[in-house]
Amino acid sequence: MPSDRAVVAALAALGLALAATACDDAKDSTAAAAASSPASPGPTERVASMTGKRLLDKGREAFGRVSSVRMTGFAVDEDDGRRTDIQVAADRKGQCVAKVEVEGKGQFELVRTEGRMLFRPTAATFTALRGPAVAERYKDRWFTISPTSEYASLGGVCDLVWTVPFGEPDTSWSTLAGEPGTVGGRASMSVELRSQDAGELITHLAAEGAMVPLRVADGWGESAGKKMTLDFTDYDVPVVLPALPAGSVVDGDLPAKAAA
Repeated sequence: MPSDRAVVAALAALGLALAATACDDAKDSTAAAAASSPASPGPTERVASMTGKRLLDKGREAFGRVSSVRMTGFAVDEDDGRRTDIQVAADRKGQCVAKVEVEGKGQFELVRTEGRMLFRPTAATFTALRGPAVAERYKDRWFTISPTSEYASLGGVCDLVWTVPFGEPDTSWSTLAGEPGTVGGRASMSVELRSQDAGELITHLAAEGAMVPLRVADGWGESAGKKMTLDFTDYDVPVVLPALPAGSVVDGDLPAKAAA
């Protein structure tokens, strides 16, 4: 894995931002909220008139019912300004495929299936990390990330539980209903979130049909999306895992650069 931890830092930025988007006064769990009301607005309920709390409750309910989702976005590291772009398709069974590109550091893929997290760098990235000889020897091989690895947290991008921008209640956040708009061609309604410790986030929900999340970004207004944005698409589309031919998986981390 990259020794400078740039990948981990960038993905952690995504994870921390997304995990924190909870409402200030919600008391019920996802299951309790889902049992009390539908995820789509009722015939007499107008999305534009909902409070921020009500919108987040609706988003949490809707997301909790989907079987899978694709997430596409980026995060910018606050320390060095390095950008990480990420594409993830994940389902409730824990299966996931991801493609990640860290600015100036290269690209790699992640796959999680049957409880295993696998990592494969592109040829150029592998060469930069371990040299041409090692890169050629292990060309197109996948490497196992063990649960005890310092990079095990990379698998967090596959966990829909914390990826939800409407996660478990967090009393440190305040909420405010935002403005109607359009995200990816779909009518949307935004919710603004503020935390003294974590700053500001803005989320966007589908305003028609099931009120699933469409986007989450840092900041509000003109500043929104400058440091982090994640779009949610392809709901309930099965995750397609890549073929893993026999012998293509190495049971261990990348070999040392000096390996023959």
